[in-house]
Amino acid sequence: MKFEWCGLLTLLLIAPAAAFQAGAAKRDVTPSLDRTVFIAGFGHNRTATAVHDPIWVRCLAISDGKTTIAFVGIDVIGFFYEPDVVLVRQKVKQLVKEPVIVLIASTHNHQAPDTLGLWGPTPMQTGRDEEYMTLLREQIARCVVEAVSSLEPATLIFAKDDRKELAELQLDDRLPYVKDHTLCVLQAVSRKTGKAIGTLVNWANHPEVLGSQNREITADYCWALYERLEELVGGIAVFWNGAIGGLISPLGEELKVTDPTTSKPAPEASFRKAELIGRFVAEVAAEAVKGKQAIKLEKGSLRALLQPVFVPLQNPLFRVAAGIGVIKRPLYTKGELDNRTAETKLQQDGSTIAAKIVLGEDVRSEVGVAAIYDPSGKKPIALFLLIPGEIYPELVYGNITRYSGADFPDAPFEPVLMEHALKTGAKFVFVVGLANDEIGYIIPQCEWDEQPPWLNNAPQRPYGEVNSVGWKAARIVNEGIVNLLKTLMGGEATAKP
Repeated sequence: MKFEWCGLLTLLLIAPAAAFQAGAAKRDVTPSLDRTVFIAGFGHNRTATAVHDPIWVRCLAISDGKTTIAFVGIDVIGFFYEPDVVLVRQKVKQLVKEPVIVLIASTHNHQAPDTLGLWGPTPMQTGRDEEYMTLLREQIARCVVEAVSSLEPATLIFAKDDRKELAELQLDDRLPYVKDHTLCVLQAVSRKTGKAIGTLVNWANHPEVLGSQNREITADYCWALYERLEELVGGIAVFWNGAIGGLISPLGEELKVTDPTTSKPAPEASFRKAELIGRFVAEVAAEAVKGKQAIKLEKGSLRALLQPVFVPLQNPLFRVAAGIGVIKRPLYTKGELDNRTAETKLQQDGSTIAAKIVLGEDVRSEVGVAAIYDPSGKKPIALFLLIPGEIYPELVYGNITRYSGADFPDAPFEPVLMEHALKTGAKFVFVVGLANDEIGYIIPQCEWDEQPPWLNNAPQRPYGEVNSVGWKAARIVNEGIVNLLKTLMGGEATAKP
């Protein structure tokens, strides 16, 4: 199998145990409605008419004195590795003297500005506002700098919760029905004041409660999660999403959330339903960090490994979108920048129109792992799997399944991430979706289905493939992360760097 590596971007050896430090910051990145704002996530030409609540960049920075990691969450649909993540890291490097490993994960909010370009006025026009993107990148970098500048001695608290009520807030609408409802929490508490500095929550669910008709900017259920968690524990709340492909969502009449004030289900696609979900998740997180099973660390060490990878852009719609400027990210062929385009013909509203298609073969993305160790430095207490898109849960937790009608029914299974993550001995595994990129749905090859007959003789095609870069992505992403896990444990990677 062709597997292209660009060399390790970051490889930090485990340092001797040192006292942890932490800092946190948040910045409002709500766009001005003086300009047209296209809301991402559902259809075209959904323009914002009002702001219900702010959207944020939020950062929890942790340092062991030698290595500093910035855990950044942003309330947008996605954030490209190139140009966006790369430019933010360059800006941080300019502003901070000491090296900072910047990890940026989008919440995948479906009620925020189009940061990818796919939800503009028409399929042929981008929804990405480059002036806003410049502002967003600047604010992310400034937020990281602010968090790092406020580092102070801290105790780290790790906790998790898997109560069934969390699962009841997740729908899964594609076979095989695999989801993980575990909520993981990392909290930093000031050793000077005993107060929370910041709390990072990791849980899997699409922030799309408000649905396709909403035209108010909002962080969706994350809005209430932030407010309630900060009310309960103080400090700054950060949210990182999980394995949400497949599709893990709270959207739909069948998912009912009882409103305690009325004893009736909250209205579908309502701010009240979003509020109840966010508040509940926050309350679970707050309870977890105070529970008997939580683990506290004052000393330890950090490690992070980040690996750029080339992922084939197989989706013809995305290739056209890149050709006409709807999607704006560089393409590569055999590791070299490739700006070539060609003319093509498209059918639109019964007419044939001319368009351009990119000829470059790949996008450059990134996979990664990060780990927090106890003073022994032997096994990580917490492990972070940094996945650059919306991964199908079976690729993380297992139960990849062969179905009749699949395009590649005999394709070998990709490695299952959790099987390898648990070999590290980590007690807490944070599965981080949309980390440092958004390449769309990451689907097992043997479940891929673009051509009829459809999976399991279904009457219509499954959803997912249309918003994926292609069927090769899953193996590249999972094998990349597995190789990093082997490196983390001191073993040999199966592909040469």
